[in-house]
Amino acid sequence: MIGQPYISVVVTAYNRRKYLPFALRSLEAQTLPRDKFEVIVVKNFDDKESDDIISRNGWKEVYNDDLYQGRMVLAGLEESRGEVITFLDDDDMYVSNRLEEVYKAFTSFKRLVYFHNSQTIIDGNGNLLERSPPSLHVSKNLVGGSPIVIDVDKLRGLAKRYNVSVADLVLKVRAGADFNSSSLAVRRSALEVSAHLLRELPISVDSFTFASSLKAGGLLYFTDRRLTLYRVHGASFSANFSMQLGDVRAAELRAALGYLKFAVAYRLITEVLGDDCNYYGLHSLSTRAGLQMLLRLGPLPSCLRVSLRDLARALRCYLRGPWSLAESGLLPALVSFALYPLFSSPLGGALYRLGESVYKRVYYSEYTKTRPSW
Repeated sequence: MIGQPYISVVVTAYNRRKYLPFALRSLEAQTLPRDKFEVIVVKNFDDKESDDIISRNGWKEVYNDDLYQGRMVLAGLEESRGEVITFLDDDDMYVSNRLEEVYKAFTSFKRLVYFHNSQTIIDGNGNLLERSPPSLHVSKNLVGGSPIVIDVDKLRGLAKRYNVSVADLVLKVRAGADFNSSSLAVRRSALEVSAHLLRELPISVDSFTFASSLKAGGLLYFTDRRLTLYRVHGASFSANFSMQLGDVRAAELRAALGYLKFAVAYRLITEVLGDDCNYYGLHSLSTRAGLQMLLRLGPLPSCLRVSLRDLARALRCYLRGPWSLAESGLLPALVSFALYPLFSSPLGGALYRLGESVYKRVYYSEYTKTRPSW
């Protein structure tokens, strides 16, 4: 259609003013002709520098003050017109030819539903990090070189034969295939299949978009070209989701909030995939087990506690394979389920310390190890 942009870039920013101008300038520097893409900036603040950039380019601005990432994305999606949707977090940047590469991929493969590129990790000042944080790894293809194109519809037959999830098979081929919203692009029709669930999504828009693409079916395109600058800084979620940082109480609260967000997000992603024996479904259980072990936060409502039904599901997934005890969530769930009722007894303090120690060994310290093939 004449005058219709092919790509819609949805930029999201919540409270953070510092880095947004850098993200927006990276869009100004794109080599793709301006008539091929539009920009929608969804944010909850006014900032003269950013607002001037938006105004001089004629980009759209949407005010949204919602803490849920999914709702901010949905607000941008509703204002967009492009056939392809790509995202840019306020603290990330694109290299100058990223949108051009996205455009080439989607126009070359008519059945393409999902595009994902690798990242360069930078610090708060924009400097290249020689050593990334231990839990953070650049996405890369593990099989087949770069780029690779995967047909989801054909992969479903292989997944059925080996009794595994399609999502897990893709994660064995592409490490971090669902990592970083600023590194992916998706065909609008694939995202709209599950867009109604975005309103309930607190975090993990990247994994949600990946799952929506798998559900829609079609081709996935993975390149090792580092087309996104991913920034790690003190205010980023990657830096703060740690039980080892700062004051113990504050660290526990940060960890609890992270566990809760991931538990909800991965439950929704599992709903999209339609199979609970996959990385997301099992990790949702593990995060609730982790939340349950933070007992100094107070008792949890029954809906968040590990139940017998949860244990039965973890056992079923473990027996189905190829998950280990830790990966299936069975071991941390068993520990949490068995010890939680006992913590209110006179021996509760000692049992808490024991449970916390066991939990950290079997789950927290294993977090980066059990994620498929990083």
